[in-house]
Parts: sequence; C-alpha cells; structure tokens
Amino acid sequence: MTALATRIFPRASVEAIADIEALLSLSLFCFGGLLLSVSIIVADKYIPGDWF
Repeated sequence: MTALATRIFPRASVEAIADIEALLSLSLFCFGGLLLSVSIIVADKYIPGDWF
C-alpha cells in the first residue's frame, strides 16, 4: 500500500503517507460496517424472525 501511495503522491513526506494510509484504513473499516448494517436492514424485509 505504501508503494502505491508513493506512486500517487511522489512528493509527499513519510508522515503524510502514513496519515493517508491510516485514513484509508479507517474509511474502509467504516464502509464495511455500513455495508453490513444496510445488508441486515435489507435482509430483515425478506427473512422473517427477530434479529436482535
């Protein structure tokens, strides 16, 4: 991932690339949680029963 970030931002410092990677990791984690939540809400329409 660092090699890709250095190709995209060739003049960025090491600290900036570390910040970009941390932000990317956090955004992917949040996207995964959002996707899971939405899929449970959609599945609740079609699968009867109590989820929680």
